[in-house]
Order: sequence, then C-alpha cells, then structure tokens
Amino acid sequence: MVSGVRLLGDKPVSAKWQVIMLWALAIGLFIQISGRVWIVSGSARNAQVYLWLLLPALIFFICTVLKGAERRIGAQYIPWIAFLVWVALSSTWAFNSETSSLSFAKRGLFIALFLLAVFLLMDRGEVLLRRALLGGILLVALGALATLIYQFWWLDRPLTYRTFRIDRLGIGEIANYRYPVAAGIFHGAIATWVFGVAIDQRVSLRKALFWFLAFAVLVLYVLLTYARGAWVGVGVGCFVAVALQNSRRGWWILGLCSLVAVTATVIWWEHLLNELFKRQLSGRGPIWNYYFTVMQDHWVFGYGLGTPFNYDWPNGKTSSPHAHSLYLQQIYDSGLISIALLGAGLLGVCYKAWCDRSNPWVRLAFPALVYALIVMLTDVERIFTRPGNYWTVFWLPIAILLAVQTKSKRLALDGSSAG
Repeated sequence: MVSGVRLLGDKPVSAKWQVIMLWALAIGLFIQISGRVWIVSGSARNAQVYLWLLLPALIFFICTVLKGAERRIGAQYIPWIAFLVWVALSSTWAFNSETSSLSFAKRGLFIALFLLAVFLLMDRGEVLLRRALLGGILLVALGALATLIYQFWWLDRPLTYRTFRIDRLGIGEIANYRYPVAAGIFHGAIATWVFGVAIDQRVSLRKALFWFLAFAVLVLYVLLTYARGAWVGVGVGCFVAVALQNSRRGWWILGLCSLVAVTATVIWWEHLLNELFKRQLSGRGPIWNYYFTVMQDHWVFGYGLGTPFNYDWPNGKTSSPHAHSLYLQQIYDSGLISIALLGAGLLGVCYKAWCDRSNPWVRLAFPALVYALIVMLTDVERIFTRPGNYWTVFWLPIAILLAVQTKSKRLALDGSSAG
C-alpha cells in the first residue's frame, strides 16, 4: 500500500507506474465532475477527460490482457456491456442520422472505459477516488456560490418567482450550463452527493457543517433554476440517503430541511398551485402524444440511434428535438430491448446495493442513482453520450455501485492479506 494505493506486484518500476496511472485516473475523474465550472471549451474539457481518465483505463486494460492477468470484473457488468453494445448497434438501422455508427460505437467504448476507470480507482486507489469525488463536488458548489453572488447580488437579478432562471455564472463561458433545466439537473445531482457526505457519521461535526452549507448553496441554486424534476429528485434522494444511513444527524438535518421546505411552500403557495394545475407538465403532454403516435410499429427495435426526433409545435416557431423523458427517448432510439437491458442492469445494481447497504460507498452513491432515475422521467435527452454532465448525473453512481466490493470479496481480500 503506497499513498492510499493498493499495488499489484513487487517490482519498483511496476509500483511507480501503477501509482502514476491511478493519480491520473483521479485527476480525470475530478475534471469530469467539475470541468464545466472552470474549462470553458467543451472540446477542451472532453480532451482532458480522454487524456487523464479514459486513456489510463485503456492502457490498464490492454496491459491486463497482454499479461494474461486475472480478470476481476464481476458478472454485474454484463447487462451494462450488453446495453452499450445494443444501443451502439441500433445506430446501424437509423435514418437521416448526422452521426456515423462508428462514432456511436466510440461513445459506447468511452462509457465502458469510464466504468473501468472507476472500478480501478475503487479496487486499487479508494482514497484517491474519494478525494477526486469530494474535490469535484466541492468545486461545483463553489461555482454555484459564485453564480448566486454574481447574479443576484452584483447584477441584482430579481428573486420574484420564475422572473429569472439561473443557468450560468455570467462571466464569459465559466460555469455556463446553457439551459436552466440542465443546470438544475446537474446541480441537483451534486447536491445529493454533498448531502450524503454531510450526514455521514464518519465525518466530524465541523466538516459536516461545512458540507451542509455547501448543500444549502446547491439547493438554493437548484431552486432558482425552477427545474421541478430536480426539486423532486433532490427531496427523494435526500430522504433515501437518510433512510440508508439512519443516523441521528441525518434525521435532524432532514427535519430541518423539511421545515425550510414547508416555509418555502407557504411563501410560494400560489405559484406552486399554478405549477400544479396550470403549467402541469410544461407542454410535455403534446410531445408525448406525438411520441406514441409515431412509435406504433417501432416499439421492439426503435428507429435506431441517431434518427431525429422532432415535434413541431402548432405555433410553427418551436421544435422539440427529444421526447423529454429518457425512458421514452431510449425506446425511440433503440427499442424496448434496450430498456429491458437497462432495467436488468438497474435491477442488478439495486439488488447489490440492498445486500451491501451498510457499505459507505453504497450509502453515498445509491441516493444519487435514485435522483437520476427520477429526473430522467421528465427530461435528460440521452445517457449514451460523450463525456458530459449526464455522465456525472447517471453513470457516476452506476460506476461506483458496480465497483463496490461485495462482503464476500472483501473478506476474501482481508484473508489473503492476513495470510
């Protein structure tokens, strides 16, 4: 064990190589989580993720294959690999696609490498994984704080309900998420992670207070995006976190948050009634009606990944490029087969989380997954993408839950170490 890194092999050169590679993976994960805050160019941000996170994972994989070393990735990865393969394959029967099947296949490979990268960090550098995760979510929280101060104090934006929806810092392209819903979904995911850290009994009271303040900043940011799916997701995700950890601190904080939520409900009562009875699904109803009309004979295999989805609004000015539900869009792209594979993967992850619910990583990652599953009901275009926000929202909790060692494996490793 060197600097929190579990080494395989006793050769000094090999040990040094492993430490360097694992540090690179940790840096890459930090960039993936926080890069939107401080790297203004999307292509530059992705290039850094490829270089620091995915390339080291690929090198690890190639070295493992060439050496004929033991493969330790479990069967729980099989449905996810099958999902990635099927979704990429579905692009071969798409029409009017602006993206080639090879490009989609590369996206599937990138996601698989991301899962491998997190597995390697969990397996050989768990301390580095935690540092990268905490550093990334902290930087996002600081970006949210800077945005709130700049927009509502320096620029004096109005706080009247829905008058101004926050989605960017406003200084160049720094911390620019482009759309309020996208900003709300991303920061809601980060808030769920931060809440889990704040109520962790292993965290000192002083640090817990610090993380709770970060959580308050993130929740305020999410509220001011007026992304209702993110509101609901954060509430449910936090409740799941408290139920899993079942600590006195968690229940006290949940009670305090509930009191604040009730107060906000009283203040915004008329606006919330308007959301409930007038705005309702914010126009998603006609989109979904159109969706069920055009699907008809394409339920099993879908139209093929890359086939455009366009709902033209009656006003002739607006067009919706996706179904405003990840699950519906997934069926449109790759059919019910892809949803079945996705469901199988999720069932496996949920079963593993239940069996290992006392594991600190499960208690931290599972609420974030619950959050993602909720917000994907009414938004999130696709999860089969290049590195981006939805990797952090969906694939990060999946990767961590898959990488967590089961109790039997931990006992076996402890026994071999003792021997």
